[in-house]
Amino acid sequence: MSVSYYQLAVLGNICVLDNLSHLLDKAVAYAEANKIEERALLDARLFPDMFPLIRQIRMVSDMSRFAPAWLTGKEAPKFEDNETSFAELKTRIANSTAYLRSFKESDFADSANREVRLPWNPGKAYRGEVFLLRHSIPNIYFHLTTAYNLLRHNGVPIGKTDYLGPIA
Repeated sequence: MSVSYYQLAVLGNICVLDNLSHLLDKAVAYAEANKIEERALLDARLFPDMFPLIRQIRMVSDMSRFAPAWLTGKEAPKFEDNETSFAELKTRIANSTAYLRSFKESDFADSANREVRLPWNPGKAYRGEVFLLRHSIPNIYFHLTTAYNLLRHNGVPIGKTDYLGPIA
């Protein structure tokens, strides 16, 4: 059996968002138990020129929504990027997941050959296959991994099973 674009761009992204939400639950519990202000974790960076945790989470949320939208020619909801707490970020993740659940497998009928244009790279177009496999999936996992590393670096007791989530 072959893997579909729907499985990769929707079901895979739902799994990523669920795991990210779980990581945030662990961060909240850690912050409360250790009397650490959430903002200290949300503003954490691995290096001064890297995005802070809050932006890493937003990037996972954004790419998880925009990738299937661009692959199907739909309009993804845009969020304000004004979250200031883990609770607000969890709402953003839940809203992203709800949007992903609106897709059907049939929406991806010609996604491999669809032309995808990225707003930040005008004049350049990618075939859907290249966009999904060479840009979208690696980008989502880059920001998820960076969020995980920021939390782990700051003492949140998480491990590989928290990152991977339940495997059926």
